[in-house]
Amino acid sequence: MPTSLSRDEAWSLLCEWVESEALRRHCLAVEASMRAYARRGGEDEETWGVVGLLHDMDYERHPDMDADDGHPRTAMRVLEEMDVDPAMVRAIASHADFLGVSRETPMEKTLFAVDELSGFVLACAYVRPQGIHGL
Repeated sequence: MPTSLSRDEAWSLLCEWVESEALRRHCLAVEASMRAYARRGGEDEETWGVVGLLHDMDYERHPDMDADDGHPRTAMRVLEEMDVDPAMVRAIASHADFLGVSRETPMEKTLFAVDELSGFVLACAYVRPQGIHGL
């Protein structure tokens, strides 16, 4: 039976895979957005947050998107081996256009959107004197 990862388990896994503070910040930003949208839509905030946190967990080690062991295929394989809920693995797959996995569920659509937008929002915040406040 598939399992869900807790936020603490997902954070430990992310820290095991990602050393870059910038990539960790990105994953945290995506997690925060996923949680906010889940809450707004009456969805499972924990599941959505974990998907956001782990969506790029393999990018630092396996950035080659064309390789069989590249991003996000390695993360998907690791999560499948951990028997993580297939809906979570599929959502992570769907954020990578080049895999051709359609975005059908609200979680998949939201991950794709907030992944792209979180980088933009953080970049805007970095150049503002008050940071993200008032943005």
